Amino acid sequence: MAADFDALPFREELPPEERAALQALLQREPALAQALRHWEALQAHLRERVEAAVPDRRLLVLYALVRSGREALLTPEERAELEAARPALERTLQALPGLETVAEDIAAACADFEEAWAAHFPATSGPRPAAERRPRPLYRRPAYRWVVRVALSGVVLALVGILWWQQTGQRVEWAVADGVVEVRTLADGSSVRLVGPAVLRYAARFDRRVQLEGQAFLEVQPDTRPFVVETPEAVVTVLGTRFGVRSADGQTEVVLVEGRVALNGRGRTEAPVVLTPGQRSLVAAGQAPEPPSPVRVPEALRWTGLHVFDGMPLGEIVRYLSDFYGVSIAVDASLADEPIVGTFAQDQPLSEILQALAATLGARVEQLPDGYRLVSLD
Repeated sequence: MAADFDALPFREELPPEERAALQALLQREPALAQALRHWEALQAHLRERVEAAVPDRRLLVLYALVRSGREALLTPEERAELEAARPALERTLQALPGLETVAEDIAAACADFEEAWAAHFPATSGPRPAAERRPRPLYRRPAYRWVVRVALSGVVLALVGILWWQQTGQRVEWAVADGVVEVRTLADGSSVRLVGPAVLRYAARFDRRVQLEGQAFLEVQPDTRPFVVETPEAVVTVLGTRFGVRSADGQTEVVLVEGRVALNGRGRTEAPVVLTPGQRSLVAAGQAPEPPSPVRVPEALRWTGLHVFDGMPLGEIVRYLSDFYGVSIAVDASLADEPIVGTFAQDQPLSEILQALAATLGARVEQLPDGYRLVSLD
């Protein structure tokens, strides 16, 4: 089939053969597939914002009908319901000015419908003898439902554009190039180590919600509000923890060091997967997360540029460091089982790392002809 780009956001509605052809096109064009994932992520985020602001969208339609002089179309029950909800609805319209455009478009859709009805059914558009008139409830409801469907579907792209403009106008975008590592402390005290190529986006008025493309290691400050990391494939929800996230090639990997995180695929409705320290899970685009599996955290997070120790015994740590630096490291048997929690930069000299480990355990470092030894002071 020809590449019909207008159909991309609505590909689930295509016939099976066109959907298969479009899927083949996306596999041949990674840039197009990435753009589509971004569009779907944007759709999901904006849908969440609108549904949180206007949980009963029917009220917005009723409000638009009243503002356009069509209050007679409402039943007494609907008028009472709208009156009770009006203060909250007007506050929402002030908070999301883009919804004003939606209300205007609903009114315009009503006018278009009435004009089309009058053009196609002129006999019913003017006054009729009382004997020929139907009671109002019999013909008002189908027209009302049609207006609701047309209004809500016809303005969705305009709403996305308006809200996206507002959102990007108040957002921070932090990008690092390939091979570059930068660390930033966010407004809530949480720390993000961004490993390029990567981009992190978040609201200028920080709400503990970030969008990530690429790789990041996060140390999240505890708070009553959850901290949410969104990637094109997944949603990671935490309270306070340390973890690594990598999003690339249509999948997201999460490795947990400390605390607990809930992980789910973007747009999925089933219960999320919960990771505990030392576990990893993978989410492919459009899929549920894989069951958590155990990992050796320092090796799983080597891409961060850090040595991340999550309570590993010292004996395992020195074997890991020995392999990483290509240097022999020995440790007294009395120290080998001591658990260590800590983080070191990989470009930090090995001697400094060993001195810090020794100080933590009340030991000393001996330099040998072919390496080092950690010796207990007891």
